[in-house]
Amino acid sequence: MASSAGEASAAELLARALEVIDRQSARIDELAGENAQLREQNAQLVRVNEELRELAGDQAVRLAEANESLAVLQRMVFGRKSEKDRPGPAGAGDGDDSAGDDGGEPSGGKKNVKRGPGARAGRRGYSHLPRVEVIWDFPGGGYCCPDCGEPFTLLGTHLSGEQLDWQVTITVRGNCQRRYKKECGCPGPATVMAPGPPKAIGKGLFTNGFTAMLLTERFAAGRSMNSLVTGLARHGAGISPATLAGTVAQAARLLVPLAEAIAERNRESWHFHADETTWRVFCPGEGKGPAKWWLWVFIGADTVCFVMDPSRSGAVLARHAGLDEKTGQLLPAADGGPRRLVISSDFAAVYQSAGRKAEGLVNLYCAAHIRRHMVRAGDASPVQLKYWTQSWLALFRDLYKAHDELMAAWQEAAAPSAREKKAAAQRLENAYEDWDAAIGVIDETRKKQMQAPGLQEPAKKALARRMRDRAGDYLRFAHDLRVPFDNYPDGAVMPMFAAGGGAAGGQGGALAAWCGITSGE
Repeated sequence: MASSAGEASAAELLARALEVIDRQSARIDELAGENAQLREQNAQLVRVNEELRELAGDQAVRLAEANESLAVLQRMVFGRKSEKDRPGPAGAGDGDDSAGDDGGEPSGGKKNVKRGPGARAGRRGYSHLPRVEVIWDFPGGGYCCPDCGEPFTLLGTHLSGEQLDWQVTITVRGNCQRRYKKECGCPGPATVMAPGPPKAIGKGLFTNGFTAMLLTERFAAGRSMNSLVTGLARHGAGISPATLAGTVAQAARLLVPLAEAIAERNRESWHFHADETTWRVFCPGEGKGPAKWWLWVFIGADTVCFVMDPSRSGAVLARHAGLDEKTGQLLPAADGGPRRLVISSDFAAVYQSAGRKAEGLVNLYCAAHIRRHMVRAGDASPVQLKYWTQSWLALFRDLYKAHDELMAAWQEAAAPSAREKKAAAQRLENAYEDWDAAIGVIDETRKKQMQAPGLQEPAKKALARRMRDRAGDYLRFAHDLRVPFDNYPDGAVMPMFAAGGGAAGGQGGALAAWCGITSGE
């Protein structure tokens, strides 16, 4: 009995143990499943985290680019050009070269400008202007003693000073041609009449001088047609805008041969500066306007050619530079031989594409544009990159100084006197050494900074995008000093006004656009 009871208890214990083991096995399987799910969820979270990190990195890059673009736009709208002030002489300032980026002031916050009566180099002279003497006298002429009435004796005149007078007078000129009657008995006409005034525009209302002044005011001074009409009316000449526009159109037709000759001469240049800017055309083609066109400028050695075209494509550059529009190659020279062309420009894709396709076409990119990328990087991250930007501006200041000295030494060594030949050659050699040293410092600084950890993204982009990839293009002029250092002659001639009188995207002064404009060539 006892043994059978013990066996029953052992069987129950074994059954319970097996039941516990089964439950634990089931729990283990359940936990294993949950663990697998958690592992899968964890892997998903890791992937999501990586994606979020990548997205955050992309957003940080886009934010930096947006900040850089915003800084550029703010500088364009509210700031001043960083290249307006060229680097000063050696020793000016304490190395904090702003070169116009902070208003052109040296460190210390005070402008280095002389003030006071002795500060000016001299007043402007007006001896070239016509001089008219005006005699001022008492009312009625002369002066009498207030007591007895005896008149005073004239002693002469006293020059009390000179003033500039501004008078605008519009006159009606009556052209009277003299007629003559023959008194002799010789055969021929009995009367003759002297030739009249020369007229560039047939039976036009205006004299040649009026037309020349109209073109000067309209294009060289940039005055709108409404401004000209109002100004003429203020002086008593009520002239309709249509009449002035018709005169300009007729004068333009007369200037076509001159414009074509300028353009042809410009195309023959071995080197020219090229740039383009938006240009609003009031009434193009079918009269639907205003429209956004493009004003291209090509500056040769002795000519400036403007081209107005509705397109910014490479076809405009190809037509003017003599490129085959299908193959992109330079067309042969007039004598049938191969051509070579150097184009100074910014980094627009149209110029880069032409340089890649055409054999014999050399791109020369603007060193000032390289410098501007350093300024933009500093604008995008002013707190972190303030001193970085200042150091790069100082390097570019030294580069510009070395270039100025190299150009001066090169010109001096071109045709020195026998006594100064040795000194000129030595100066040129020293200038080349200084130039190589300035380039070497810039290149070494770029390499070190590209390898430095923690450099801000705008700075990396500026160093990689331009300093590394384009160094050979914008420093090519060092091998041929006839090629200029930057592309800023285009800013000196690009007009600041549009066809309707509004502001356009030009950078420089107000050279008369009509001196070489062609439309679509």
